[in-house]
Amino acid sequence: MSSPSAPNGPVFAAPHVAPPAGTLLAPPPATRRARPLGTWALLLALIAGVLASAVAGFVAFRIARGAGPGLQGASPSTIDLRVLSPVRDLVLVGEITFWTATVIGIAAVVTGIVAVTRGSGRGTGIAAIVIGVIGPVIFALFVALALVGGVATSPGGTGVSV
Repeated sequence: MSSPSAPNGPVFAAPHVAPPAGTLLAPPPATRRARPLGTWALLLALIAGVLASAVAGFVAFRIARGAGPGLQGASPSTIDLRVLSPVRDLVLVGEITFWTATVIGIAAVVTGIVAVTRGSGRGTGIAAIVIGVIGPVIFALFVALALVGGVATSPGGTGVSV
């Protein structure tokens, strides 16, 4: 659609031309950008809170089975750490698991806080903070239950034999 041509001049478009039928008048919605920070925080929290707790529980069970007879006769005031000599490699794995879970858990909580404050994955950031804070409790429960189970089922002990 154009305006009538002027004599000896160029042809100009009308001041306002209606768009053709079916044309979208509003701008397209902005594409949603990825928000991986909260997801990373949640992944770190799950590694520290669940995976490390499971590894520590397994190691604690093996430690208690290996040092069971020495642990059964000891009281908290008279425990002799030499009973852990046969399982010193497992004790080392347990310590490494503990410190690794601690560092990863702190990183998960900090990353979760950053994700929540920036709005970059707010829901997963909140979940990461909760799991990161509850993680040490889960870790301690797994280890305590595994130690009791390991001592109870130790070969030289008077516990239940499996």
